[in-house]
Amino acid sequence: MEEEKKLALKKKLNMKLYPIYKMVAADALFFNAIKVLFLTQVKGISNANVVFMETIYAFFKLILQVPMTVVVSKLGIRKSIIIGNIFWILEVVLIMISKNYFIIILSQLFSAIGWSCKTISETPMLNTSVPEAQVKGKIFAKIESKGYSRYCYLSAISTVCAGFLYEVNAYIPIILAIIFMVFALIISLNFTEVKKEEQEEKKTAKQSINEVKEGFLFIIKSPRLKSLLLMIGFMWGMICLFGTYQTTLLKDIHVPAKYIGIILAALDIIQGMSATKANKFNEKHKNHSLTYIAIRMTVGIAVAGGVVVIGLSKIPQLAIIIFTYILRMSDKGVFQIIRKRYMGNFMTPEMLTKIYAVYSLIASLFRMTASAIGSYLLTFMTIEYAMVVIGILFTIVILIFSQYMKTRIGLKPEEYTKKDVAYMQ
Repeated sequence: MEEEKKLALKKKLNMKLYPIYKMVAADALFFNAIKVLFLTQVKGISNANVVFMETIYAFFKLILQVPMTVVVSKLGIRKSIIIGNIFWILEVVLIMISKNYFIIILSQLFSAIGWSCKTISETPMLNTSVPEAQVKGKIFAKIESKGYSRYCYLSAISTVCAGFLYEVNAYIPIILAIIFMVFALIISLNFTEVKKEEQEEKKTAKQSINEVKEGFLFIIKSPRLKSLLLMIGFMWGMICLFGTYQTTLLKDIHVPAKYIGIILAALDIIQGMSATKANKFNEKHKNHSLTYIAIRMTVGIAVAGGVVVIGLSKIPQLAIIIFTYILRMSDKGVFQIIRKRYMGNFMTPEMLTKIYAVYSLIASLFRMTASAIGSYLLTFMTIEYAMVVIGILFTIVILIFSQYMKTRIGLKPEEYTKKDVAYMQ
């Protein structure tokens, strides 16, 4: 009885800390707003090589995913989150002090290590902390969206500041980013493991690898998980590419840094607001939610590039571009929440960790592919033409995936088989 009370207190502490942690650790505050500008204007890296960084990062995540899953399994969730934040900080430090492209590549290796640890550990940590109940999915989504929406609002403030501070000194936003990353690290030190002692026995590397294999086999046999992970993995790849493209387009049509900061800040606020409405969006669109989000994003990116290609005058051109960005960021806010809810449905905490590892692997593969295509296009065409080509190509892919998903996702719980539901095994 006493042990159960201690376990409940640990879970409560994690649930209380998680939204605060998410607010400062969801992504790099200050830095993301000026990353493209800093790399191209201060470090002298071409647009194509900036996008190619995404490919390098995704490649490192791809080859590290299984080893990092074993590391997380051996170290535990709490220690893995801490290590992830340490490497996350080192990534930005290396970019700040870099003298050549090799150091930039090394920073992407550190980033891949950090984000692999964070991706595999953070959501399972929250999932194991939420009490088992019929409404567990809604409680999880509420806590996740609370933290993520706060991050978006804080990101909006930091993005505005970063745009103005960048024009004073390009290194100020990066130093502030590192300070907030250290704050995230400090919060992560206060998380606690919630597994019972008998579950915390040290596993050998072989046992850990076997567990990862079991996770892969479970997903391969599950029609639901295969279609879900393919769809959200591809969507994450294109979201990452679109994020780099959107800032590059604004820079190339000569929008000043301070105004880019204001635009991106407004988009962060919209993303935060939409994240809190994720449950309502999902209830309205049900199993079509992911398809609606993806199509609006792909069509939007094509339209944003298209208005520059056809040569609209400056004001209507910028207005249409910003409108497509608003839709994209609104949909991204919803996507960030419901993808985690979908993956967590019908899963035990142990299986969920493995599913996140496989998802990260698939997402890295799609991210690497999308970034490689995006980078290659920029070697022989301008950003606006690349956006049109990518938008059309990705729309076709999404329509194919949506057809594949139709009979595999969105069923009633009793309609799923043992292959799809972990706790039925």
